[in-house]
Order: sequence, then C-alpha cells, then structure tokens
Amino acid sequence: MDSAKVKSTVDALFDPFVKDLEWLTNVDSVTGNIEGSRKIAQWLKGKIEGLGGSYDLRDNGHGAHVIARFKGKGKKKVLMVVHTDTVLGPEKVGLFKMDENKHAYGAGVGDCKASAVQMLYLVDAMKKLDMESYAEMIVFFDAEEEMMSEDEKKYARELAKESDYAIVCDTGRPGWGVCTKRKSCGRYTIEIEGISGHAGNAPQAAANAVAELGYLITRIQGLASPLAKHPSEYDKEKLAAQGIHDHGQFIPENAMNMAHASTPNDKFNVIPDTAKLLVEVRCYQMSEQKRIEEEIKNICANPTVQGAKVTCSGGIMMGPMEKTEKAAELFNIYKKVAKDEYGADVVEWVAGGLTIGNITGEFVPTIDAVGIDTEPKFEHSVKEFTDLSVFGSRTVALIHTIDQFDKA
Repeated sequence: MDSAKVKSTVDALFDPFVKDLEWLTNVDSVTGNIEGSRKIAQWLKGKIEGLGGSYDLRDNGHGAHVIARFKGKGKKKVLMVVHTDTVLGPEKVGLFKMDENKHAYGAGVGDCKASAVQMLYLVDAMKKLDMESYAEMIVFFDAEEEMMSEDEKKYARELAKESDYAIVCDTGRPGWGVCTKRKSCGRYTIEIEGISGHAGNAPQAAANAVAELGYLITRIQGLASPLAKHPSEYDKEKLAAQGIHDHGQFIPENAMNMAHASTPNDKFNVIPDTAKLLVEVRCYQMSEQKRIEEEIKNICANPTVQGAKVTCSGGIMMGPMEKTEKAAELFNIYKKVAKDEYGADVVEWVAGGLTIGNITGEFVPTIDAVGIDTEPKFEHSVKEFTDLSVFGSRTVALIHTIDQFDKA
C-alpha cells in the first residue's frame, strides 16, 4: 500500500476523531459508575455496527464491557485492548478542551479515552484502505481497568487464548515510547499474635507483637533489590538536566512496598499483643515473584520474638508481562515501521504498573502503551492531557504493524 495514501487517509479522519473524543471525554465513567459506562457501551454499539463489526456487551452491574469483532482477509487474529473507565470525573478535571498545540484536556482524555476512540478510526482507516490484513480484529473496550476486576481479567484471558497476538493501546509513552515489560504483583496480609502484659512488671512473660512487626519489616524489605543511588537522584527533572531520558530503566528488579503497619494498642505501658502488616511485591520475572513469596512465607513461619505467632495470607495476584522472543519480534516490527515511515526512533519502556497486558502476556505475544501519547506523571490527575498531534503517526504505525505482522 502506498505510504502517502495511508497517511492521507488517516489524517482525513482527525476532525471526526476529535469530535467523538470530546463526546466520550465528557461522559463521566469513573470506575463503578454504571450509568456512564452503559451510556458509552450504547454509543460504541452504534459505532461498531456502523463499521460492520459485531457487538458483544458484558454488563456485570459495575462496568459495561464491550467486545467488538471485525472480520478481515488475513491469517491471524489480533486482540486490541483499551479501557473506557477513568480515575477522576469531569466534575474534578473539567470538560474536554484542546489548545493550539493539539493538547487535549479532560477527565481520562489520555488514560485512555483518546486511544479508545483511536481504535474505531483504526478499523475505519484499514477498511477504507482495503488493508484488512487480519483474520479477525478483536477490540476489547474494558470498563474496569483502573480497579482490575475479576470479570475483566476473565474476559481478557478468554480473548487472549483465541488470539495470535495482542496490542494494548493504553496511553502511549511520549517520544514514540512503547512498553515491552511490566511487573507482576503479589499482595500479602501478615498478622502477628503476641502476648500482652504490663510493660514494667511483665516483659519477661510477654511477646511484643509490634517488636515482631519491626523485625518482619526489616527481614522482608531485605528481599528487595536495593537502589543504587539516593531517591533524589532519580528525579525526572534532574535526570533530564543530565540528558538522561527516564523510560523506566531505573526501576529495581524486585520492589517491596511496606504498605501499612498497625496495632490497636495506643498505651505506653501495655505490651501490644496484635499487629498487622500489608506488603506488596513486584517483580519482572515470575520465577523471582515465586521465590520471594516462598521467602516471605518462610520468614513468617520463623518469627524473631519468642512467643509470637505470625500468619501470612494472600499471594500472587497477577503475573508479569515478559518480553518474550515473539513479543520482541512484534516490537521490532513496530520499531522498523516508525523508522521507515517517520524516521522516528522508538523508545523501549519498562513499567512497574499493571495493565491488561499482564493478562494477555500470559498467553500471547504482547506489546503495550502504543495508544495516543500522554505524559505519565500527569495521568490520574487534574493536569492530565494527551497529545493529539500524534494521532496520525501512531495510527499509521499500528496499521503497518498489523499488516506486516500478519505476514510474519
């Protein structure tokens, strides 16, 4: 297909794309707002059917998930994933607006409503160009991504299992950034049962639950990968002043978060007999996630304070999105397309956060964060914005990537 024709076809869709994005952004669809979610699902129905696709609504009472299917002329099934829920609503962020630089503002405009609308225009452009180089394109409009519900995970697993590869069009990273690795996540609730007593008269007959809590924090934190430098050295502005582009490369391999520590005791002269600790663990490799889980269980089974008992519940809640050989192949195709079409150097990002890419990556090669560019540090805030000037380039790159990967 002539490169100029692809670009002109996509560019001609910009104005209706912006109009649809304005409508979608102004709908309050904070996760759990079922009224707003259903309003979007109904709007998507008209758009999907207008493009000749099939519409499948999965309404669980918390979110109205939509699965669209478009038949093509190729050999492989591609799963595209976006989400329509947001963290903040229009009442906090304001309604849609766009400035002279094509920076758009509004609730969830970048994360990830711009990318959700982009999927509709991706399909439209490929149909207009007769570039339906896929056996089927499945677009999963996830309605609960920000809270990670069990239903959305189930739908994502089902769809990934029937697909050949997945492209998660969550917020694109600035400067042609694409995410190829994401961490797994495990969450643990640790409860300590000690022996209470008078702090002055009976310490020898008591077991201090808070003391054991302190030992546990130290021992478990010791399993984390240490930071090479002081936290202030990783400040983005300071790195930028040194000419260093932060694309996640400084995130430690194994990260430990002592999320919450507590005891109901508030008396100086009472030895506390209960305490609680919440711990989150994130790793790039599933083998490390499993190893650290076993280490935590072993630490809990062998308390330091004599007489204390420790119980540990919870476990691995989501596996990592690992950069497999096939995922690297998909990334390299996208990278070459960007270079050939725009002379751009794609920046490979790694992330510690979770997306549906963590789910799809268990079953099929996956790349992530290839939607419309958004500055990560402003996501989920009143300052969130998205750079709509890349609508054309990002969409063209996806079209050529899908076209070439079907032939790989």
